[in-house]
This record gives sequence, C-alpha cells and structure tokens, in this order.
Amino acid sequence: MREPSPDALRLAGLAAGLFDFALFGLGCFAYVDAYAPPQDLPWKPLSVEQPLGLATTGKLDRLISRPGACLAFLDEQPVAFMRARDQDDGGFCVVRDAVLLGAQELELSPARPMMGCSLGAAFAIWTRQVVQPAAREILGQPATQIDHYGTYACRRIYGRSEGRVSQHAAALAIDVSRVRLADGRRISVLSDWNDPGPKGRFLRRIRDQGCRLFRVALSPDYNVAHRNHLHFDMSPYRLCR
Repeated sequence: MREPSPDALRLAGLAAGLFDFALFGLGCFAYVDAYAPPQDLPWKPLSVEQPLGLATTGKLDRLISRPGACLAFLDEQPVAFMRARDQDDGGFCVVRDAVLLGAQELELSPARPMMGCSLGAAFAIWTRQVVQPAAREILGQPATQIDHYGTYACRRIYGRSEGRVSQHAAALAIDVSRVRLADGRRISVLSDWNDPGPKGRFLRRIRDQGCRLFRVALSPDYNVAHRNHLHFDMSPYRLCR
C-alpha cells in the first residue's frame, strides 16, 4: 500500500486540527449560552425583567428603527400599554407607531403619556431595572411614582422658531422632574440634584444608567434649561451629560 505523501499528511493534520478547534468552539458557545446571564448575550431576547447587561444597549438599538419589532417586543412583555392613534399636526410634528403606557409598577403623573415605541420600550426597562433598584439600594424605599413634564410637544429644541427639531415633536422624548417614594418622600431634580447625600447619588445613578438605554440623557449638568428635569430621548446620535 502506498504511503501518503508529506503534503497529504500535513493537510490531514490541519483538517483534524480545524475539526478539533470547531468542536472546542461549539463547546464554548454551548457553555456560554447555557450559563452566562442572558442580558450579556446579544443573541438572547431582550426583556424588561432582566437587569442591564453587556448586550442590553445593542438589543434595544435594534428596535429603534423597526416599529413592528418594537411593538411585538412590548406585546411579549409585562408592560401595560395600548396603541396610540397616529398624529399629524403638520410639518415636522408627526407621530407614528406610538403607544400609551398604562399603569406600571411605578405610576406616571400625568398618566398615560404618548410615547414613540422605542421610547416606551426604553422607559419600561429604565423604570424597572434602573429607577426601582436605585431607589431601594440608595434611598432604602421602593419608588412608587415618576412625575414628568410630558412627551409630545410640536416644537423645535428650546421652543425656537428655527433650528433643530425636538424629539418631543415625534413623542420620542420625556422630561422627568421627580421620583416619589413609598414613604412619601419626593426626590426632585430641581431641589436635590446637587445634594451630596443619597438624593443626589440616586438622581445621578438614574441619569448615568439611563444613558445606556436612551440615546440622549441630559440633566442639570448640561445647561440651565435642564435644571429641573432629566431629559431622555431617542435621537439618532448619543449624548450623556
């Protein structure tokens, strides 16, 4: 029987090595898939019930330009909402595929704000996985209500007659003014942002982690126009200040 040539032996060895490497890779993938936290794995579904993880931002980003996928996501989650009617106030003030958030673990005041779907999805995760854990950890009480200045407003940024259109004009922004706690305390952006104690730490925590969910997160650190609220929106760019 003719012996294989050295080249054939090298190719056979290379093929065997590649096969072993592929088996090792599949084994590693199976181990990670089975035991790593799902919020850290980009191929696992996004969930409002999972804490923020390495892959949360990327998963949420994929919903932003896909209204159908975003609405399907909310349908699968324990989130109270209903579809909002499309709104067209002319010019740049057009709202499509928006939702009305209903009663949540944290109440909203005013209630049932209209939100573009991507804002609604980010907000639902933020209240559960950022605000509530931070309130319990830093302030020792669960949060019960979030006060806000609204979502939809047909205007340009800062209400100017010219310039960039506000994300509020598409119901893709919300301005949060206060968080109320179960013991009756009200944590106010206007009054407590510069507090050196727990109130200030809490507000900065929910701003900082909000940067991982919303595209833009602005606070009193940004400018005087935001001295009394945290502005979160779903702009095409990212800004955290």
